[in-house]
Amino acid sequence: MDFFFHPRGIAVVGATPNPRKGGYAILKNLITGYKGNIYPVNPRYGEIEGLPCYSSVSAIPGHVDLAIVFVPAKLVLASIEDCAAKGVLGVMIESGGFAETGQDGISLQQSLIDISRHTGIRLWGPNCMGLVDAASGHVFSFMDPSALQRGLLLPGSVSLIVQSGLLSAGFLVDIMTHRIMGISKVCSVGNKIDVNECDLLPYMLQDTNTDVIGLYLESFTDGRRFMDICRESAKPIVVLHGGRSGKGAEAAMSHTASLAGNHTIISGALVQAGVTEARDFHQMMDLCRSLAAVSQPVKGSGRIAILTFSGGSGIVASDFIEEQGLSVAELTPATKDALRRLFPEWMPVNNPVDLWPSIEKHVGTNIDVFSGALAAVLADPNVDAVFMHTYAGNIRIGLDLADLANQASKSGKPVFIWLLGRRDEAFRFKEEALSFGIPVFHEISRAVECFAAVFHQQKPSCVVNNLPEKVETMVLSDELNEMLEKSVGPLDEHISKRILQGHGIPTVAEELVGDILECEETATRLGFPLVMKGLRRGKVHKTELGLVHLGITDLRVARQSFSALMEKMNGQGKIVMYRQVKGKIELIMGLLRDPQFGPCVMLGLGGIMAEILSDAVFAPAPLTGEGALRLIRRMRGQKILDGFRGEPPVDREELSRILVTLGDMGLKYPRIQDIDINPLIIGENGAVAVDATIILK
Repeated sequence: MDFFFHPRGIAVVGATPNPRKGGYAILKNLITGYKGNIYPVNPRYGEIEGLPCYSSVSAIPGHVDLAIVFVPAKLVLASIEDCAAKGVLGVMIESGGFAETGQDGISLQQSLIDISRHTGIRLWGPNCMGLVDAASGHVFSFMDPSALQRGLLLPGSVSLIVQSGLLSAGFLVDIMTHRIMGISKVCSVGNKIDVNECDLLPYMLQDTNTDVIGLYLESFTDGRRFMDICRESAKPIVVLHGGRSGKGAEAAMSHTASLAGNHTIISGALVQAGVTEARDFHQMMDLCRSLAAVSQPVKGSGRIAILTFSGGSGIVASDFIEEQGLSVAELTPATKDALRRLFPEWMPVNNPVDLWPSIEKHVGTNIDVFSGALAAVLADPNVDAVFMHTYAGNIRIGLDLADLANQASKSGKPVFIWLLGRRDEAFRFKEEALSFGIPVFHEISRAVECFAAVFHQQKPSCVVNNLPEKVETMVLSDELNEMLEKSVGPLDEHISKRILQGHGIPTVAEELVGDILECEETATRLGFPLVMKGLRRGKVHKTELGLVHLGITDLRVARQSFSALMEKMNGQGKIVMYRQVKGKIELIMGLLRDPQFGPCVMLGLGGIMAEILSDAVFAPAPLTGEGALRLIRRMRGQKILDGFRGEPPVDREELSRILVTLGDMGLKYPRIQDIDINPLIIGENGAVAVDATIILK
């Protein structure tokens, strides 16, 4: 990948002297920041901006590592063939008009993929902005050249990988002009026909100018490889996934031809890989800059001291801190004594620490109230971080940012600032704070979200199964093995449960019956109340078809149910019977094969709770024991699992074993598309699957 970032010679295919065209902007940006040889390519001109212009890439006499192509889509294919003939290592295709436009564009894009596979030339894009590298001053992009001429490109330690082109350019200018943060690199990859996040992320992890990586992705080219890269990362990674909703997914398809995927699965995969997830662009940038400002790994659980000039803002901050799973620190007596020396005698010392009375007391003296209070709380062993509130433009509220940065650095504890104030003074304050690496926020809630991201970074799950006391699985019969190898579509409930039982998943004891006599004998042997179900090949939703009879209390009702079920099935199906299972908690468990992340395990609340709460969580297989327990902890209905209104708690270890087994089955049997256990009832003797379906491809 290094030839994309530090090429020896660059050709600009589509260069033009017209300042209104993207080909001019690309050339102008290269002239401004790139120190190597630049070769404009356009058969219509002999010279552009004082540089010789060539009719083709193959006509260039010098060495070319990288070509930047910005010509109409119909001309791109010939340009790539020309680059391959020249021996160019990589091409950034910044032109649009490919798979995002329809069938013709899809065909054209496939031709580019074929060339890349045949020749080995690496293709970045198409439909992208290219690369901006603030660390080296390289702008391989059509973004506005005047941004560079005004000196807006501010180097920082956050690198971005994004699918959107124009948005990334506009967003980059936005954060630079507002002095929100500096940037190391921005890689806009567009349709990702070749170079994708799994190529660029490892490069960023090795880049000495990058401390945090943020990604805006509408799809994952190889979800499992992406997870593996993230698991190995020592640097924080933040991901914003576009296409969470149905309409968002449709828009992603038309934008970059991206299949957005099931966001619930993607979100679970990101948690499992130790990635922080964002929900919008500014939040993603705020999370990235906050993680970059903090020494890794941060110590403590998130006990925060609040230093404020306003009691009201301290109260609001406390609310947000509690909501985010952090805590307002309990100050030690020594810290309170130190603060009392700054306070008027009548003022009690609490956290949040309202500094206004102290500020008024010491007006006109050389005592720096903010500095003294900061020193006191940073020295407190009960404090993990400090949330400073300040105002720009009031002479009595002065904050020495150099002193603050020095104290924060020595303590190793994060200090974030919430800022109000006059526009110009606030802008200058943010610029100075940025120079010291201190995060400043205009919203209390966003600052606290960033504190939570710092203290709640997930440790990635490893891939070694560490569950004790695994249930020994029995060998499947030849009949079941043959079904797993040759059947297509849904297996019936009885066979599905036999396969699950063969892998150690507890299922209800049931029997098939073929006539009234067998029905009576089985009912007498099993006891009441009973459940009877009709099984028809290919039919999964039995309840909707009237093929499920519950609460059968005697032989008369059993006979009636048998006759009714056989009539519903026109005498063509089978009937299964089992003793009705008592239990207060119903869960849904399953496995599905996701196109981006492969086999993924699912857990959720079942029964009426499923409709009320929509509480389901996902994680890609394989799961470790600890990974399965984490998955369980991600459910919102923890009170139900812990034993609601006197009910015994769910055996989480047992649930973990089932989840791990489901994941292992997904990996062992690639033809399994879905496993649906609904419900898994938690009864007196533990969990038991009373209904299940396995669907084969």
